[in-house]
Amino acid sequence: MSQQYDSIGELYERAKHLPIGQAEESTLRSALPDLAGRSVLDVGSGTGFYPRLFSRLGAVRVIGVDASPEMVAHARRVEADDPLGISYQVHDAAALPKLGEFDVVTAVWLLGYAPGEAALDGMLGQLVANLAPGGTLLVLVPNPDLDWARLDIFPRYGITATKTAPSHGRQGYAVHIDGEPPIDFEGFSWPPGVIEAALHRAGLADVRRHPPVVAAELLAERGPDYWTDLLANPTFAVFTAVRPG
Repeated sequence: MSQQYDSIGELYERAKHLPIGQAEESTLRSALPDLAGRSVLDVGSGTGFYPRLFSRLGAVRVIGVDASPEMVAHARRVEADDPLGISYQVHDAAALPKLGEFDVVTAVWLLGYAPGEAALDGMLGQLVANLAPGGTLLVLVPNPDLDWARLDIFPRYGITATKTAPSHGRQGYAVHIDGEPPIDFEGFSWPPGVIEAALHRAGLADVRRHPPVVAAELLAERGPDYWTDLLANPTFAVFTAVRPG
């Protein structure tokens, strides 16, 4: 997984500023607990887009972890240019060490890369091991209920998506983003119910799927009709769960 992201490095962050990335961010923000004074571990942090957001939302300790050295190098350069107190480390999520007990642990676009449900359970176990009792785990994953017959809507929101081969119980997909240079990457989507069941097996409670939303300023900018198709068939799904105690 890390090799494809090493190759696109800092270019990947371009996706966060597309309309589809703006809807992703709006939905993730709506699902977050209050971060003021809290600690956050972001696993699969990429170029640091979300760690920077968490810091600006009031988190006092933020660590970003990614398996891609190129992604982490870019995130560290951004931090050096505009310090927010964020630290970044290179770790594979499948062998994540215990870095502490965090109030919030996040994993964005990570869990689809677990090759099978046993690997998914192992990855979630590593995330939960870094979560303080009473803390919140937030995961953003490819939409398990995606209508694959309606991939034609996505160019309107900035990407082209195609269905690829299944692998280890997941549906494969490929994403293309136009630009200079263009960006291409691949991922995998779990079927409906798999993520919820895995969160319960990890010993988490209050498992909740959050509806997709678009921030008010985006609705005002483009009009609500523009977002209708994406909100009905988003590329992503956001789940939260709480570690008992």
